Amino acid sequence: MVAEILDYTLVTIGVVTAVLIFWKTIELFLPGIVRELRIEVRATSTEHLDELLERAERGLPLLATIAATAPFVGLAATVLHIMNALEMVGGTSVETTIIAGPIATALHSTLLGLASAVPAAAAYNLMARRLQLAENRARRALSRKAAGAETGGEA
Repeated sequence: MVAEILDYTLVTIGVVTAVLIFWKTIELFLPGIVRELRIEVRATSTEHLDELLERAERGLPLLATIAATAPFVGLAATVLHIMNALEMVGGTSVETTIIAGPIATALHSTLLGLASAVPAAAAYNLMARRLQLAENRARRALSRKAAGAETGGEA
């Protein structure tokens, strides 16, 4: 029973991962569809930049958490499925047809965990890098703007 709950949890985690990756990809890599990402153009001060970055980073901690925990949820479900398969065998002679189905289900649990974790980790790293580059460009633009204001010219 617990193994099946974990399997449904893994499917839910996979769906959440796909939705998060889709949402953040549109937001970060396809600017203009949802809103303009160009933080370096939009930021008017360091405080405003911080607000823009906080909004842009929404969802990324959840991706990192999924990447870190999904394999363990898959492993837990795998162990429980294998335990169920071994309990089915009990004291009888081992027949591969008896445990083949539960072992396959156990391996599917592992696959579900990895299928959620690997894309989440890759997406998190790519998106975190994209935001870091945007932040760097914005801070340089704000510095140039401040330097231009100090000298009396336009940046």
